[in-house]
Amino acid sequence: MKQDEEIAKLRKVAPGAELWDEAGGPLVYLPNLRIKHNGDQVIANALLSPRAHSSYTTRLFFDRPFPDKGQNWTVHNLMGRTWHAMSFNNVPETLPWIEILANHLVPLR
Repeated sequence: MKQDEEIAKLRKVAPGAELWDEAGGPLVYLPNLRIKHNGDQVIANALLSPRAHSSYTTRLFFDRPFPDKGQNWTVHNLMGRTWHAMSFNNVPETLPWIEILANHLVPLR
């Protein structure tokens, strides 16, 4: 199954990655994800939507905003939790999930 292969790749950067299902589509919970932020490394929980979500081609949500990076942060309630997402669009869902994640992390550097 493709999703199993995609999760296995994501577990190389987030060992605790879990596949969640929201409204019939996949979400990937990425606990303790190491993120480059302003040249430093920080740890945050993230939620990857490797499919269209809230009018974006793919989406990456965080357990907190990083307002000094990215633009137009919004708050979302997904899977009973509060998540924050910056406005960053047009990362194709046809990419491998690890590449979708990498693309969404670029604005935080």
